[in-house]
Amino acid sequence: MKEKYFFAGLVLLGLGLLPSAGLGAAATGDASGYLREDIYDEAVHADEALVNVQVAASRWPDCTTLESAITDIFRLEGVANKSDQDKALALWKWFRILVSATGGSYAYEGPRGQESVCFDPQKIFTVYGHHQCDGQSWAMVALWRAAGYMALDECTLGHTTAALRYRDADGNLRYHTFDPQHRYYHWDEQNQRVATRSIPVMRGMVYRHLTAPRELHSLRTSLRAGESLRRQWQNEGHVVPSGKDKLAAAAEDYYAYAPGKTKGVYAAVGEEIQSFAPEIRSGTFARSLYDGSRNTACSASQDGKAMLHPKKLGEVAEFIYRLAPPYVVADASCEATVEKADPADVCRLLVSADGARWTPAFSMEKTGQEHMVIDLGTQAWRNGLPNVYTAYNVLLKFELSSSRQVQNVGIRDLRFVAHRMLNKRALPNLRPGENVLKITADRMAPGMGLDVSIEYRVDGWLRRSTRFIRRFPCYFRIDASNVPEEVHDNFDQRFNEGRLQMVAINMQLRPLQGPVAAKQDASLDERAAIDAFARSYPHPADFTHRQPAERPERDVRETSGFFPQGDEIRNDEPAMQALLGQLRSGGTERRWIAAEDLSGYPQALDVLLGQLPQADGDLTIFLCKALARIKDKRAIATLMAKWKRAPGGAPGGRYIPDVLAAIGDRSVVPALIAPLKQCRFDYRFHVAHALGILGGAEAEGALQDLAQNDPLLAGREQAAEALRALRGQRH
Repeated sequence: MKEKYFFAGLVLLGLGLLPSAGLGAAATGDASGYLREDIYDEAVHADEALVNVQVAASRWPDCTTLESAITDIFRLEGVANKSDQDKALALWKWFRILVSATGGSYAYEGPRGQESVCFDPQKIFTVYGHHQCDGQSWAMVALWRAAGYMALDECTLGHTTAALRYRDADGNLRYHTFDPQHRYYHWDEQNQRVATRSIPVMRGMVYRHLTAPRELHSLRTSLRAGESLRRQWQNEGHVVPSGKDKLAAAAEDYYAYAPGKTKGVYAAVGEEIQSFAPEIRSGTFARSLYDGSRNTACSASQDGKAMLHPKKLGEVAEFIYRLAPPYVVADASCEATVEKADPADVCRLLVSADGARWTPAFSMEKTGQEHMVIDLGTQAWRNGLPNVYTAYNVLLKFELSSSRQVQNVGIRDLRFVAHRMLNKRALPNLRPGENVLKITADRMAPGMGLDVSIEYRVDGWLRRSTRFIRRFPCYFRIDASNVPEEVHDNFDQRFNEGRLQMVAINMQLRPLQGPVAAKQDASLDERAAIDAFARSYPHPADFTHRQPAERPERDVRETSGFFPQGDEIRNDEPAMQALLGQLRSGGTERRWIAAEDLSGYPQALDVLLGQLPQADGDLTIFLCKALARIKDKRAIATLMAKWKRAPGGAPGGRYIPDVLAAIGDRSVVPALIAPLKQCRFDYRFHVAHALGILGGAEAEGALQDLAQNDPLLAGREQAAEALRALRGQRH
């Protein structure tokens, strides 16, 4: 949690001054030049026979992206046209169902010895499904931003919560605190609204913003010819433990596997079994190959001859295959029958996670035929051997060369298997009643069909609903009536335990030949099916767990998230000297509080300015709090020197515009505008607020551009509100 800065962002519902935009608008291109966040990879590669296939259930959130998840959460709870607080409480309910708040920690991914923390909120949400306070908060605020609102995680040095900004019934925009790990939200009983963790906001804590990638993960799934997927709710021991020391973590009871175990990590995670047997037929073998394959050929089966082999003699052939995301690899293996006729022939396997760095995993030494089975998963990782443990995209390359005859070296059969960990709660779960399933895809290769089956149990009896699909979308019903909804006070360690239980979703591409040549299962009437995905199905769980606010708000500035947050000026020399001593030599949080409390002492200005140039991103917040209240023009030069680093210096740097706006010198406007195209959403948000106070032609021009083009819809709303205020001042 501490000393890291979160980088993501997106999207909301605007004011009348804004151009129309729907959920997910930030995933579109941005020709205006502003920095975008939450970009999803939608690239399509030549090996994809079925592109972007998705399974969705009418009574469960579609978690393919953050936008699809939050849109469905609002729909399911029937709050799409209700108040912002209703929407926030809908997110609170479903987040408590979809993510386990027990256990978990930082997820580390990457090669052994080079592991790095996973900050991607969508991975935390849909791949891991369990975390401690910070990871849960990173995921929750990202979902709220995906609905178009402003949201940031708020941190002390020991605990992180989610701060969601939205408009309350009195018309004011405030931050509101939700604590997913401790399972309560803060509540202002007097005003009947979700409150903030501290009054004023960021009292002894920071609104931080960790370094998530700009290109976020998604559950986008494509299949290759010869590939099948089984996504099952019961994980059979194929997990990626959190923490950097995965060997030690794996020995803990939380991760230890036992058949049928549903506690610990197994309360959250399921498993994907990905099997890929590429086609080895002369007419179609190439459609299974990934980009960069070269000098490849395929011949009919002959004794003592390879089927996959080099096309040209004396040149290296590269057969590259890909096992694509969306889930993290916990185990993997490659099995093949390979052969070579001459000791000088080359037949070897290399693996990669990025296509740039390749590691040799197998090299055939003897002549003749050999059946190779290469472990590329957990055990290989433990033993320091080549592996793809914790990878998503997996690339495997066979290098083949022969100096005598092309069919002297090559492959006769080939199969890759990967076991991946997933958050089973983010799969399309069934609920009691009539469920409509929707199967969509962007396109499918000619001559192929998709076999889909949904396995579930009712009162212990296994049931299976199957479809063979040649045209998309395809809709079908699964009726799970006469069983009650699974409801608990706490879903953290309990899920899929009711009378209706999910088992698995299976998908496999099949060529249109033999018994399936003319098969096409019927789809429901599309209008009726679409209507099922428009209806609300509120979940009956009740997570109304409230922590009383420490005191009622006295001034909306205390909870708006902007500075200054009050006007009190004090005259107590001993108290000021004690605060100055605390600022100079206190512990981290004590320095934060001292800097903030010095806001009541204008005579402390020189000391505050002396601290500012070297202050880290956190302390800068509290120095800005003080300087915004003191409002002395002598602070401008020091503030402007620090602003030159923007967008560096987060999170404190985002509040420098607040201070400059409070001081009220319009000469700073050009400098505030200058870095806007390089700044992320939170900086732009605060610049927009400041420009609305400072005004002038340049400020109005920048606000007009932000109101139309900021990729963050909440940023467009803020700019439009600032413009409206400026125009109101002139009338």
